[in-house]
Amino acid sequence: MQGMGSCGRSTGVVWSRVPGMAVVTAVTNQKGGVGKTASAVNLAAALAEAGRRVLLVDLDPQGHGTAALGLPKAPDGANLAAALLGQYAGDLGELLVGVDGLEGLLVLPTAEEMFLLEPQLYARTGRELLLSRLLDAYAPAFDDIIIDCPPSLGALTDGALVAARTDATRTGRVVIPVQAEDSSLDALRLLLTQIATLSDVLGVRIDIAGIVVNLFDRRRGAVVTSTMDAFAAGEIDVLAVIGDRKEIREGWRRRSPVIVHAPDSEVAGWYRDLAARLTGKTAEVTA
Repeated sequence: MQGMGSCGRSTGVVWSRVPGMAVVTAVTNQKGGVGKTASAVNLAAALAEAGRRVLLVDLDPQGHGTAALGLPKAPDGANLAAALLGQYAGDLGELLVGVDGLEGLLVLPTAEEMFLLEPQLYARTGRELLLSRLLDAYAPAFDDIIIDCPPSLGALTDGALVAARTDATRTGRVVIPVQAEDSSLDALRLLLTQIATLSDVLGVRIDIAGIVVNLFDRRRGAVVTSTMDAFAAGEIDVLAVIGDRKEIREGWRRRSPVIVHAPDSEVAGWYRDLAARLTGKTAEVTA
């Protein structure tokens, strides 16, 4: 696999799971408004529909992933933040909640305490490994762990990237949602630099599966089409192009993944294709 330092670049590899461990996928971009949460939620739903056991981790203190599925925030003291700081002594399974219509999908929701977590992490030695250690406890029970990262390049995102590393005992990858606009190109370069620096400093391999282009509409003109051409000509694979469709917006209002509320739509097919590409399988519509 070609790459920059220890930061692996996508070369069309079919991803395979280390036996007994979930594939950890960090869905990340520090630029807001690029469809990051929509990508994470709908990818997780498509994987679950395909029969995989999926854990969605809402690492974003804003909690868009939790809200998008109509779930309440976790209570004080029994949540992701408390677990990461070693302040929760209960059963880790009790932190997970299910999603209506998707039996194979469980969620580790956000909590109000997440807003205070990042400053506390900076005071912790080995903070980059805290999320990875927590997810190691969940990994044997799942095929996929999808992390919806915050729109920043802080300690939480660093922890997600390290949790999505690949080594002898785990398989991970990074999926980067973008939009076809100049600012997304600039943000992508910054994120790639961050990933390369983190992987070099910590001596870990962080593989980039590819980008997902969201809200694409060729009718918006030359900026959109030329940026899309730049993505297509780049070193990183374009995993999916998700058009600007009403079903995505309706999903937010319905608090439901597209796979559930519009299963026969073109958009649902795009997310099924994305899930299939990441698992190396042919997408099939569940009857």
